[in-house]
Amino acid sequence: MEQRGMNERIRKLRNQSLTVEPHLSIERARLVTEAYEKHLGTVETPILRALTFQHIMENKTLCINEGELIVGEKGEQPQYAPSFPELCCHTEEDLEVMDQRDKIFFKVDDAAKKLQKEKIIPFWEKRSMRKNILDQMSAEWLACYESGIFTEFMEQRGPGHTVADGKMYTKGFLDSKAEIQEQIKALDFLEDPLAYEKKSQLEAMALCCDAIVTYGERYAQYAKAMAHNETDENKKAELLEIAVNCQVVPAHKPETFA
Repeated sequence: MEQRGMNERIRKLRNQSLTVEPHLSIERARLVTEAYEKHLGTVETPILRALTFQHIMENKTLCINEGELIVGEKGEQPQYAPSFPELCCHTEEDLEVMDQRDKIFFKVDDAAKKLQKEKIIPFWEKRSMRKNILDQMSAEWLACYESGIFTEFMEQRGPGHTVADGKMYTKGFLDSKAEIQEQIKALDFLEDPLAYEKKSQLEAMALCCDAIVTYGERYAQYAKAMAHNETDENKKAELLEIAVNCQVVPAHKPETFA
């Protein structure tokens, strides 16, 4: 394999990303299910989704890989891909196909298969967005879909994974939360018939701000703990720098390029 990268660190990280075996991570599915089991039917939908995000940010596995200066993984380890049962609840057969196919595979261990069978499927198979959408479609549409005439990219994936703008460079999530709270105060419950719905949405956004700040704080503490046990002085310094950075962002706007 061609060794590309501007320095040895980048080459090692790139090689790790390209050579590690992809796996299906069931952790996010478990956390989403726990949150929905606890809150479904007791709060408005935006609040439900925000509490779910909060539960994920407070409990997902943290990971700082060898040589990394920028931290955060979508799964427990590199190339661990989470599933989204609220969008599409995979069947037991789906997991076998992902595990066994020759190309674009995701290895699925026995513990993940067991959790999917015993916890994820029973809760989500009749609640997923995919199930609800397909139940609303006409017989003609379903016939075309099942024949493979068309498909839908969003069917099994979470939206927003390419969304970004300049806000991340000019403000932190505590700034955003303060703006949200001002909007809540400005709601007119006497004249605006949508004020209550707006309040629910804004409160959910504030919860999400808190959740992602918590995630950053968890990484700061995790990097500090790793630094405490590190004997290599260069690595220790890098971990302490990560901790300092994570204490700034995402709560506040970035102070440095790092």
